[in-house]
Amino acid sequence: MFQERQEMTIELAQDIVLAIFGLVVMVTDFRWRRIPNVVTYPAMAIGLTLAALERFPGQILGSPAGFIDHLLALAAALVLLYPLFSARAMKAGDVKLLMTVGALKGLVFLFWSFVYGAVIGGVVALVYVAVQRLARGRGFREVMQTFIPYGVSLAAGALLALAVGVGR
Repeated sequence: MFQERQEMTIELAQDIVLAIFGLVVMVTDFRWRRIPNVVTYPAMAIGLTLAALERFPGQILGSPAGFIDHLLALAAALVLLYPLFSARAMKAGDVKLLMTVGALKGLVFLFWSFVYGAVIGGVVALVYVAVQRLARGRGFREVMQTFIPYGVSLAAGALLALAVGVGR
């Protein structure tokens, strides 16, 4: 009973940290077009710490399996998104955002969070292009040179994944 309650507490803590992190990232990226390190790095550390405390049935101490899953998710986000960063298709804050999501919730959650975020980002970009072209008659090239904060969509994808219960 105690172990079950502790697991729920750790998972709840991960969810709360992710929700707060996601909302802060959405505001800062939308308002200032940046995701500060002072937000991402502590959230990554909290995520890995909570993952190290996760227990599985029959275990007294935290399991390395949970920690390894979250550490792999953090690394996967870096490895998979670094080429986009190098090509200037994604900013460093966006990469660190997804690394933080991985550190907090693990590989499966990271995958679905990225998928949801990419879909949301695509829809936002299409709507933005359509509105700009209709409102100002601007050409496609001009509109595509406009910066759209992708971190907002990625954070929304993580919050959507949290809301639908991915990885439970």
